[in-house]
Amino acid sequence: MKINDLRVGELIEETRKVHAKPGGGAIVILTANLAVNLGLMMDKNNWGDLEEKAKENRKVMEEISDLLTKCANDDIYYANLLIDQYKTKAPIDEKFYVDASKPQIRLNTLALKALEVLSFFLKYGKASTLADGEIANELIYNSIKSSEPTLKANLNETNYKYNIGEVLDEAYRLYQNNRNIIERRKA
Repeated sequence: MKINDLRVGELIEETRKVHAKPGGGAIVILTANLAVNLGLMMDKNNWGDLEEKAKENRKVMEEISDLLTKCANDDIYYANLLIDQYKTKAPIDEKFYVDASKPQIRLNTLALKALEVLSFFLKYGKASTLADGEIANELIYNSIKSSEPTLKANLNETNYKYNIGEVLDEAYRLYQNNRNIIERRKA
């Protein structure tokens, strides 16, 4: 199953099932992806002197969106492999836990970049869509925070090292910077 193959109603139906496919990890990635695209609502037809920078930032956000779609599909795939291992009731090789964590780790890398690029749109984008940019900032930041339970559950019994604390600190810094931009524009 691929995330883009589902209509919204089908996605909601699948998500409410006991054995949901996609599960929480893919839903978090999808949320971040929607937020990235929501931030692009602040794009303008005429950027003046900022035209090249705007095109560059739009391209980066679109690339992040495409990568997040792949990430959500990978999350579904590797989570299913891990679930299949649980069903065997045999000891599970840590590779399955690490592989199931990598889409969340990739999410965090992409979401940090999205928060960084979003600052441009918040600072210079259409004022009439500032609320959409503010929502995008909240959702991207909270997607990173929401990856933590899955990462801790999957990596807890492995030797794989990933410092979610550092990621959360950087996410908060970027999020807060964006909040400051939003508050200045509202004033």
